[in-house]
Amino acid sequence: MKPLPIKRHLSQTIKLSAPLIISQITVMAMSVVDTVMAGDLGPTTLAAVAVGSSIWATAILFIFGLLMAVPPVVSEMDGAKNHQKVAPFIRQALWLCLFMGVFFMLLLRQLHPLLDLFKTQEEVIPHAIGYINGISWGVLPLSFFIAFRYLADGMSITKPTMLVSFLGLMCNIPLNWIFMYGKFGMPVLGAAGCGYASALVLVVQMVAYALVVKHHKVIKKLEVFGRFDRPDWPEIWRFFKLGFPIGVSMFAEVGLFSVVTLLASSLSTATLAAHQVALNYSSLLFMVPLGLSMGITIRVGNAVGRKNPTDIRNAGLYGITLVLATQLMAVCSIIFGGAWVVSMYSSDPAVNEITVGLLLYAAIFQLSDGIQVAAAGALRGIKDMNFIMLSNVFSFWALGLVASWYLCFKAGYGVKGLWMGLIVGLTSAAVLNLSRYWYKTKAIKN
Repeated sequence: MKPLPIKRHLSQTIKLSAPLIISQITVMAMSVVDTVMAGDLGPTTLAAVAVGSSIWATAILFIFGLLMAVPPVVSEMDGAKNHQKVAPFIRQALWLCLFMGVFFMLLLRQLHPLLDLFKTQEEVIPHAIGYINGISWGVLPLSFFIAFRYLADGMSITKPTMLVSFLGLMCNIPLNWIFMYGKFGMPVLGAAGCGYASALVLVVQMVAYALVVKHHKVIKKLEVFGRFDRPDWPEIWRFFKLGFPIGVSMFAEVGLFSVVTLLASSLSTATLAAHQVALNYSSLLFMVPLGLSMGITIRVGNAVGRKNPTDIRNAGLYGITLVLATQLMAVCSIIFGGAWVVSMYSSDPAVNEITVGLLLYAAIFQLSDGIQVAAAGALRGIKDMNFIMLSNVFSFWALGLVASWYLCFKAGYGVKGLWMGLIVGLTSAAVLNLSRYWYKTKAIKN
């Protein structure tokens, strides 16, 4: 089969990834809205949302990672024209969503002792617990929503993801306003209200995507809801084993940022609030390479299904090149517009001054962060899941976390030391993931 030209690779990756990027930005925009509205209620509420969301993210990102096995499997089936296998595969994935959703919902409610372990500021703890209890109701609907979304993504149908994400953002703002500020007779719930509002948004998104799966002109032909399948435990176990390394990888990556936030919670409330603002803005910028990495996974997986070694290699490498271009623009946005963005989050001068300083470190790790997630997306396309897991655990925990802790508390750099450690971890992951993809696809090509 003749390899695709460079222009086709780039155009297809951009076309496929654009709705994913928009949807990821929209999802992250909900976190931005939460942060801005929490900041309006003061540094304590903002700090509580920071701590609570860090614990929430660590738990649910394992589910995200586990279900990231869906797009490459479905895209390979699509590339090989084996569409009759998709629905049975998804139905077993939904059973796994049910079990994992219930498990993590209950687990989140038992993680409150972590706040004492990390010496979180006393005034922040009750508000953070309220946020965690509220948002824990969203774990189960989130699991189903992500499964439906990844099914569509794997079929290279990405516009519904963008539209459902917009729907979530449109619901998030008024629900936050009602629950956080106590409108229409509701009590003022603050951080807890933010958690309950987020859970309701996830229910809305789950229902909306279920309707997409049932009625979309292409996806409905798969007949995912056409029959009821009992749990096939060997098949569920095979899926779990495939997704487990990705789940651990996501846990390792997001867990680093979450633990760093918990470490920051032992510092002053203003420092923690500034850390949350800087992390929130840099995470918003990260949605572009993350969306591109999802598109890269689908493009590489489709080339695997077509059994075209040259396209397998090129789909990943050209995609990584695109990510480099976006990250250079991200660096410019931080350098030239960071101070203006920070002023939108908080009116507290102490918080803003610390945040502007932290964003300089965010600018430094933009390139390595983009490369590591893009290369990981390419590796998922060739199902090299175990390497991503080992790379992330080593880079983010053995190097990044240790460096953050040492530089903050032993070397005396404070919160800036935490961000220096993030640079160490992200750079290591970038070097390892890119080198691995180069080596693996070179072997395939030869």
